[in-house]
Amino acid sequence: MPPTTTRNTPVIKDVARLAGVSVPTVSRYLNGTARVSDDKREKIAQAIKLLGYQPSFVARALANKVMDSVTMLTSLSTFWATTQINSGVESAARDKGFLFGVTSLDGISDSELESTVGRVMSANPAGVIVSESDEIAIQAMRLIPKDVPMVLVGGSRGDAPYQVMPSERAGGRCVTEHLLGLGHQNVVHVHRAEGPNNNTRTLGWRDAMAAAGLPANRSYQISEHLEDSRELGRRLAHDPSVTALFAGNDETAIALIRGLRDEGKRVPQDVSVAGYNDQLFSMIWEPALTTYSQNFVELGRAAFDMLYAQIEAKRAGQMAPEPQCRIIEGELIVRESTAAPRD
Repeated sequence: MPPTTTRNTPVIKDVARLAGVSVPTVSRYLNGTARVSDDKREKIAQAIKLLGYQPSFVARALANKVMDSVTMLTSLSTFWATTQINSGVESAARDKGFLFGVTSLDGISDSELESTVGRVMSANPAGVIVSESDEIAIQAMRLIPKDVPMVLVGGSRGDAPYQVMPSERAGGRCVTEHLLGLGHQNVVHVHRAEGPNNNTRTLGWRDAMAAAGLPANRSYQISEHLEDSRELGRRLAHDPSVTALFAGNDETAIALIRGLRDEGKRVPQDVSVAGYNDQLFSMIWEPALTTYSQNFVELGRAAFDMLYAQIEAKRAGQMAPEPQCRIIEGELIVRESTAAPRD
């Protein structure tokens, strides 16, 4: 029988008493910090199930000296891609019993960055994931203590020992090659500001244009305000040399289409438009949007898995895993917004 207790919630001593083992043995079982014999593990597991015991998150943190949690440092925290990556990290973390938190670097000055990272580290997370989208994220990565498990999402290959990257550059090239393959000779690229790395959609556009022997001299960097993209679409509608637009994201593509239509242009009959990211609205837009689908959720899960391997090795007193860089591939989704140019 379970031990009689006046508490409504069982504690670790109750588990130890029922399993016939010491409290430190139960603690080692819960924390995974040392080997526990199979016989004792089975008894502890049965006691936990019988009592309905829920381990104390804080107590385990004190025992491990770090919390069973991971933190994401990211800028562009409200962007759809960022939220999808975070969802993947959180899902994978939950599977391992870890909590997941996000610290936004949006709007933080250089002088505030050190104190922000310091507050994150004062919570003793088991590891940190940094999403590199601008210079502030690179600076944040350099402030993380070397002995803390860390994974970089994005950036240039080799920016960190442990890294997970989306196929940004390959995706940009793929979309551009699709438009060139339809017969367009002047693929114009419209994009927002991109991270300071060599894995960008714009570089992929340049790669494809260069491979086709065409000048990559028609690109426009626009703001996050969609009305700016719509206005650019209106202007490009009056340039007869423009027959294809590659937008750096789906929202920009939709705004460009709106601007083209404002001036009487049809998509894709007059101008083909392709987006990037394959957001949910892309398939139901009129016309359905050709775009490049990136598996952001898988990107997040892969980042946590890589981080967890480091955490487990550190807690077991083992050598860290070999450095690695994993690329998460995407795929071109061809829909109705692109077609061969008219004669």
